[in-house]
Amino acid sequence: MTTVLLASVLSALWTVADVLDAPPSSFVLACVGIVLAVIDLRHHRLPDALTLPLGAALLLLAFHGLGAAVLSALVFGGAHLIVRRLRPEFMGGGDVKLAFGLGAALPLPSLLPAAILASAVTLALAVLRRRRAVPHGPGLLAATWALTTL
Repeated sequence: MTTVLLASVLSALWTVADVLDAPPSSFVLACVGIVLAVIDLRHHRLPDALTLPLGAALLLLAFHGLGAAVLSALVFGGAHLIVRRLRPEFMGGGDVKLAFGLGAALPLPSLLPAAILASAVTLALAVLRRRRAVPHGPGLLAATWALTTL
């Protein structure tokens, strides 16, 4: 059942990105993001084996504006690192590494909306699951995909 659900969600994301003529980063985020979100929801972990190549791929896809992509990655990841340092119970290290990578796909003006949207998705997950502690990775991935695609 999980495989069918994942395939359906990936198909929907891929179709939306295709119809909207989204950048290549949207397709990469759809494929890897689905897998990362499921892993994070089930195990509360974001494996480096997926997050680090995702970040590298998103940087490579931004080759025409590499300087801006690196700056966005540093700002977005740095903000998450500050939260992690100040309140480690709010965010895991995998979320910080993921934020550095995802920042490369977002233009600088989209970073604040991405953080707000990611937090809203995480809050919605907490309400739906009726838990206080929910992973933040799915929210980060959903927000980044939405802002790069729509």
